[in-house]
Amino acid sequence: MKNLLKAFAFAFALFLYYNCSVEPTEIIHEETFVNQQQADPSIEIPDVIDQETSTCTNQDPQAKLINSSLLNADIEVFDSFGMLLTHAYAVSPGDESPILSFPVGITTFVISTSESVKNIEINMATCMIFEVEIDEDNQLDTDTPTPL
Repeated sequence: MKNLLKAFAFAFALFLYYNCSVEPTEIIHEETFVNQQQADPSIEIPDVIDQETSTCTNQDPQAKLINSSLLNADIEVFDSFGMLLTHAYAVSPGDESPILSFPVGITTFVISTSESVKNIEINMATCMIFEVEIDEDNQLDTDTPTPL
């Protein structure tokens, strides 16, 4: 009975943790414009997600694997402590992985096929993407990140 209050507080904290979510600001702005347009149809909704006109601000770094080889490929993203942050396994030949997002910092990318494994360590900052392409000869075409 004496731990009931602690258990209740812990359960309440877990409830709040699992039910709270963070939405990207683009979605919030878009919803606001949609609501305004419904009230007044003459208001035009700007394209907030247009990549050519928008600039990146504080966006987490990203990675993407393009597999042009004849073998399935994997990409794993580890932090500086060796913890797995994100991954894409069994990317089929001729296919590409989804865009993987992860926190800023020294990051180790492990790109592997059934024939080879390559580790690449890069200090990734905000607004950077690391696009890795495996060519027909199972060689990496690029191993440098580019700005978003």
